[in-house]
Amino acid sequence: MALFDFHTHTTLSDGAADPLTMARRCLANGYGAYVCSDHVDDRTVADRVPQIVAACRQVAAELGIPALPAVEITRVEASLIARVATAARRLGAELIVVHGETLGDHAQPGVNLAAARCPEVDILAHPGLITAAAAAAARETGVHLEVTSSNFHGLTNGHVVRIATAEGASLLIDSDAHRPEALLTSERIDQVLVGSGLTPERAAAVRRDGPAAVLARRGLVLPQGAAAPA
Repeated sequence: MALFDFHTHTTLSDGAADPLTMARRCLANGYGAYVCSDHVDDRTVADRVPQIVAACRQVAAELGIPALPAVEITRVEASLIARVATAARRLGAELIVVHGETLGDHAQPGVNLAAARCPEVDILAHPGLITAAAAAAARETGVHLEVTSSNFHGLTNGHVVRIATAEGASLLIDSDAHRPEALLTSERIDQVLVGSGLTPERAAAVRRDGPAAVLARRGLVLPQGAAAPA
Protein backbone atom coordinates (compact mmCIF):
# COMPACT_ATOMS: atom_id res chain seq x y z
CA MET A 1 0.00 0.00 0.00
CA ALA A 2 1.36 3.42 -0.97
CA LEU A 3 2.10 5.89 1.81
CA PHE A 4 0.65 9.39 1.90
CA ASP A 5 1.71 12.37 3.97
CA PHE A 6 -0.07 15.70 3.53
CA HIS A 7 2.01 17.74 5.99
CA THR A 8 5.63 18.35 4.95
CA HIS A 9 7.88 21.40 4.74
CA THR A 10 10.81 22.59 2.64
CA THR A 11 13.21 25.49 2.31
CA LEU A 12 10.33 27.45 0.79
CA SER A 13 9.41 28.13 4.43
CA ASP A 14 11.25 26.66 7.43
CA GLY A 15 12.30 23.23 6.19
CA ALA A 16 15.87 21.95 5.97
CA ALA A 17 15.69 20.50 2.43
CA ASP A 18 14.42 21.67 -0.94
CA PRO A 19 11.31 20.13 -2.54
CA LEU A 20 13.26 17.84 -4.88
CA THR A 21 15.25 16.39 -2.00
CA MET A 22 12.10 15.80 0.03
CA ALA A 23 10.35 14.23 -2.95
CA ARG A 24 13.26 11.86 -3.59
CA ARG A 25 12.95 10.56 -0.04
CA CYS A 26 9.20 10.21 -0.51
CA LEU A 27 9.87 7.98 -3.51
CA ALA A 28 12.36 5.92 -1.52
CA ASN A 29 9.86 5.51 1.33
CA GLY A 30 7.10 4.27 -0.97
CA TYR A 31 4.91 7.36 -1.13
CA GLY A 32 2.12 7.45 -3.71
CA ALA A 33 2.49 11.23 -4.10
CA TYR A 34 4.57 14.10 -2.84
CA VAL A 35 2.72 16.88 -1.04
CA CYS A 36 4.47 20.19 -0.35
CA SER A 37 2.57 22.06 2.37
CA ASP A 38 4.83 24.90 3.40
CA HIS A 39 3.74 27.52 5.91
CA VAL A 40 1.65 30.51 4.86
CA ASP A 41 -0.14 33.28 6.68
CA ASP A 42 -2.11 36.34 5.63
CA ARG A 43 1.08 38.19 4.64
CA THR A 44 2.91 35.40 2.77
CA VAL A 45 0.12 33.48 1.04
CA ALA A 46 0.13 35.54 -2.17
CA ASP A 47 3.84 35.04 -2.83
CA ARG A 48 4.40 31.56 -1.40
CA VAL A 49 1.59 29.55 -2.98
CA PRO A 50 2.84 30.21 -6.54
CA GLN A 51 6.32 29.10 -5.39
CA ILE A 52 4.86 25.87 -4.00
CA VAL A 53 2.91 25.26 -7.21
CA ALA A 54 6.04 25.78 -9.32
CA ALA A 55 8.07 23.47 -7.09
CA CYS A 56 5.49 20.71 -7.41
CA ARG A 57 5.49 21.04 -11.20
CA GLN A 58 9.28 20.67 -11.19
CA VAL A 59 9.13 17.62 -8.92
CA ALA A 60 6.55 15.90 -11.11
CA ALA A 61 8.50 16.67 -14.28
CA GLU A 62 11.91 15.58 -12.97
CA LEU A 63 11.00 12.64 -10.72
CA GLY A 64 7.76 11.35 -12.18
CA ILE A 65 5.97 11.28 -8.83
CA PRO A 66 2.57 12.99 -8.52
CA ALA A 67 3.17 16.26 -6.66
CA LEU A 68 0.36 18.17 -4.97
CA PRO A 69 0.74 21.81 -3.90
CA ALA A 70 -0.67 22.45 -0.44
CA VAL A 71 -0.24 24.89 2.45
CA GLU A 72 -0.17 24.87 6.20
CA ILE A 73 -1.85 28.02 7.48
CA THR A 74 0.23 28.88 10.52
CA ARG A 75 -0.02 31.45 13.31
CA VAL A 76 -3.06 33.12 11.84
CA GLU A 77 -5.86 34.44 14.02
CA ALA A 78 -9.02 32.36 14.00
CA SER A 79 -10.98 35.14 12.31
CA LEU A 80 -8.62 35.04 9.29
CA ILE A 81 -8.50 31.27 8.70
CA ALA A 82 -11.28 31.20 6.10
CA ARG A 83 -9.90 34.21 4.22
CA VAL A 84 -6.36 32.79 3.99
CA ALA A 85 -7.66 29.31 3.06
CA THR A 86 -9.79 30.75 0.26
CA ALA A 87 -6.87 32.79 -1.06
CA ALA A 88 -4.52 29.79 -0.99
CA ARG A 89 -6.95 27.61 -2.91
CA ARG A 90 -7.58 30.35 -5.48
CA LEU A 91 -3.82 30.59 -6.04
CA GLY A 92 -3.47 26.87 -6.68
CA ALA A 93 -3.20 25.05 -3.35
CA GLU A 94 -5.01 21.74 -3.75
CA LEU A 95 -5.01 20.84 -0.05
CA ILE A 96 -5.31 23.12 2.98
CA VAL A 97 -3.78 22.19 6.32
CA VAL A 98 -4.22 24.41 9.38
CA HIS A 99 -1.71 24.56 12.22
CA GLY A 100 -3.84 23.58 15.21
CA GLU A 101 -3.64 24.44 18.88
CA THR A 102 -0.69 22.18 19.61
CA LEU A 103 1.00 22.18 23.01
CA GLY A 104 4.30 22.29 21.12
CA ASP A 105 4.18 26.07 20.63
CA HIS A 106 1.98 29.12 21.04
CA ALA A 107 -1.01 28.53 18.78
CA GLN A 108 -3.72 31.11 18.31
CA PRO A 109 -6.78 30.48 20.55
CA GLY A 110 -9.90 29.47 18.68
CA VAL A 111 -8.04 28.19 15.61
CA ASN A 112 -9.17 24.58 16.08
CA LEU A 113 -12.85 25.47 15.96
CA ALA A 114 -12.43 27.99 13.14
CA ALA A 115 -10.53 25.46 11.02
CA ALA A 116 -12.96 22.66 11.79
CA ARG A 117 -15.87 24.83 10.63
CA CYS A 118 -14.18 26.04 7.43
CA PRO A 119 -15.23 24.13 4.28
CA GLU A 120 -11.96 25.05 2.54
CA VAL A 121 -9.86 23.25 5.17
CA ASP A 122 -8.91 19.61 4.68
CA ILE A 123 -6.73 18.78 7.70
CA LEU A 124 -6.46 20.20 11.20
CA ALA A 125 -2.85 19.50 12.12
CA HIS A 126 -1.72 18.62 15.64
CA PRO A 127 -4.86 20.02 17.31
CA GLY A 128 -3.57 19.69 20.87
CA LEU A 129 -6.28 19.47 23.52
CA ILE A 130 -9.05 19.68 20.98
CA THR A 131 -12.56 20.07 22.37
CA ALA A 132 -15.52 17.86 21.63
CA ALA A 133 -17.20 20.82 19.92
CA ALA A 134 -14.31 21.28 17.50
CA ALA A 135 -14.14 17.55 16.76
CA ALA A 136 -17.89 17.47 16.12
CA ALA A 137 -17.55 20.44 13.75
CA ALA A 138 -14.76 18.61 11.92
CA ARG A 139 -17.01 15.60 11.53
CA GLU A 140 -19.74 17.76 9.98
CA THR A 141 -17.43 19.50 7.49
CA GLY A 142 -15.25 16.48 6.67
CA VAL A 143 -12.05 17.99 8.08
CA HIS A 144 -9.58 15.28 9.13
CA LEU A 145 -7.89 15.49 12.54
CA GLU A 146 -4.19 14.77 12.43
CA VAL A 147 -2.30 12.22 14.48
CA THR A 148 1.31 13.32 14.09
CA SER A 149 4.60 11.49 14.09
CA SER A 150 6.29 14.74 15.17
CA ASN A 151 7.84 14.46 18.63
CA PHE A 152 7.36 18.20 19.03
CA HIS A 153 3.61 18.16 18.45
CA GLY A 154 2.60 14.61 19.33
CA LEU A 155 2.12 15.00 23.09
CA THR A 156 -1.66 14.95 22.72
CA ASN A 157 -2.06 12.23 20.08
CA GLY A 158 -3.88 10.03 22.59
CA HIS A 159 -6.30 12.83 23.46
CA VAL A 160 -6.94 13.55 19.77
CA VAL A 161 -7.73 9.88 19.12
CA ARG A 162 -10.04 9.70 22.12
CA ILE A 163 -12.02 12.83 21.26
CA ALA A 164 -12.20 11.99 17.56
CA THR A 165 -13.49 8.53 18.38
CA ALA A 166 -16.12 9.89 20.74
CA GLU A 167 -17.34 12.49 18.24
CA GLY A 168 -17.04 10.42 15.07
CA ALA A 169 -14.40 12.64 13.47
CA SER A 170 -12.03 11.25 10.85
CA LEU A 171 -8.34 10.72 11.61
CA LEU A 172 -5.24 10.94 9.46
CA ILE A 173 -1.54 10.41 10.17
CA ASP A 174 1.03 12.92 8.91
CA SER A 175 4.66 13.69 9.72
CA ASP A 176 5.09 17.49 9.80
CA ALA A 177 8.51 16.61 8.38
CA HIS A 178 10.98 19.47 8.03
CA ARG A 179 13.80 17.18 6.86
CA PRO A 180 13.88 14.00 4.74
CA GLU A 181 14.64 11.61 7.58
CA ALA A 182 11.47 12.68 9.41
CA LEU A 183 9.16 11.55 6.59
CA LEU A 184 6.84 8.65 7.31
CA THR A 185 7.77 5.03 6.85
CA SER A 186 5.41 2.09 6.97
CA GLU A 187 6.84 0.97 10.31
CA ARG A 188 6.62 4.44 11.82
CA ILE A 189 2.98 4.84 10.81
CA ASP A 190 2.01 1.65 12.62
CA GLN A 191 4.04 2.58 15.70
CA VAL A 192 2.51 6.04 16.04
CA LEU A 193 -1.09 5.02 15.43
CA VAL A 194 -1.03 2.08 17.83
CA GLY A 195 0.99 4.11 20.32
CA SER A 196 -1.73 6.77 20.20
CA GLY A 197 -4.30 4.29 21.47
CA LEU A 198 -5.75 2.75 18.33
CA THR A 199 -6.15 -0.99 18.01
CA PRO A 200 -4.06 -2.53 15.22
CA GLU A 201 -7.26 -3.03 13.22
CA ARG A 202 -8.37 0.58 13.54
CA ALA A 203 -4.83 1.80 12.91
CA ALA A 204 -4.86 -0.11 9.63
CA ALA A 205 -8.19 1.50 8.72
CA VAL A 206 -6.89 5.02 9.44
CA ARG A 207 -3.78 4.32 7.41
CA ARG A 208 -5.83 3.00 4.50
CA ASP A 209 -8.91 5.23 4.52
CA GLY A 210 -7.61 8.62 5.65
CA PRO A 211 -5.57 9.56 2.57
CA ALA A 212 -8.19 8.20 0.18
CA ALA A 213 -10.91 10.29 1.85
CA VAL A 214 -8.82 13.48 1.78
CA LEU A 215 -8.03 13.07 -1.91
CA ALA A 216 -11.59 12.12 -2.84
CA ARG A 217 -13.02 15.09 -0.95
CA ARG A 218 -11.26 17.43 -3.40
CA GLY A 219 -11.74 15.22 -6.44
CA LEU A 220 -7.99 14.67 -6.73
CA VAL A 221 -7.14 11.81 -9.07
CA LEU A 222 -3.56 10.61 -9.34
CA PRO A 223 -2.12 10.24 -12.86
CA GLN A 224 -2.23 6.88 -14.60
CA GLY A 225 0.48 4.60 -13.28
CA ALA A 226 0.76 6.36 -9.92
CA ALA A 227 0.20 4.45 -6.76
CA ALA A 228 -3.31 5.05 -5.43
CA PRO A 229 -4.79 4.71 -1.96
CA ALA A 230 -5.95 1.16 -1.36
